[in-house]
Amino acid sequence: MKYVTYDAGADAVYITVGSGKIDRTEETGPFIYDVDASGRIVGIEILSASKVLAPGYWKRLVHRVTRALAPPNS
Repeated sequence: MKYVTYDAGADAVYITVGSGKIDRTEETGPFIYDVDASGRIVGIEILSASKVLAPGYWKRLVHRVTRALAPPNS
């Protein structure tokens, strides 16, 4: 399952794209990839998200995902 989180203080988006234990981290520009022992990407962090990503859509997506994961009556 894919999850998207946004840390406003760090201005970073993290997208979980797979499951598994993180073996290593690779960095390319504003992107940081968490990779498992088989070389599959487990997660992607995007630094300076408000500058790198197109405005609007991803913030709405993060809000929807956060709301969907929140406990009932929150």
